[in-house]
Amino acid sequence: MPEDLGQIIREAQEGDERAFERLIKSYESLVWWTVRTFRLSEADAEDAVQNTWLRMYEHLSEIRDPQRTGAWLTTIARRECLQMLRSGKREVIGLPVEADRPDEKSPQPERTAVERTMNDLLWQHVNELPPPARTLLTVLSSSTAPGYAEFARATDMPVGSIGPTRMRSLRKLRTSLEGSGLGPRVWH
Repeated sequence: MPEDLGQIIREAQEGDERAFERLIKSYESLVWWTVRTFRLSEADAEDAVQNTWLRMYEHLSEIRDPQRTGAWLTTIARRECLQMLRSGKREVIGLPVEADRPDEKSPQPERTAVERTMNDLLWQHVNELPPPARTLLTVLSSSTAPGYAEFARATDMPVGSIGPTRMRSLRKLRTSLEGSGLGPRVWH
């Protein structure tokens, strides 16, 4: 640690680049030692060190106690390393984070086409059901489905008959789908 650390920090805070470089030189080995304890790849370690100096530069004006600069830099270096470990991958400036890998969560074109076709076929079979069964299935299968009591009030249907009617309607739909070859396969 330099003998007049307070003076060097004040000069660096005033924009003296040589003072900032002396500050880096004073704590370089401490920052590198801290980063190396995380056993990052060489490239990630270099990034962590560079990010530490960047954070120091960004927050240089906030240093109030020059004697705590080493502890402060150690904390910053640790946080940078932990961030790298959490992200699990390196960032390359200018490229999307996952530029070289397809997004496995997004639907592939063929899967989207199959799902759309299956959805259309399902709705075709639902629309072939008698109107009361069709209404019951579409309303009670929606994401904003009302409760049975609310459905009974809206349709003048007895609450006790909603469940059995729903099951009969689902059986009719299943029979219709299976009759079209869309049911489960039975291997002989």
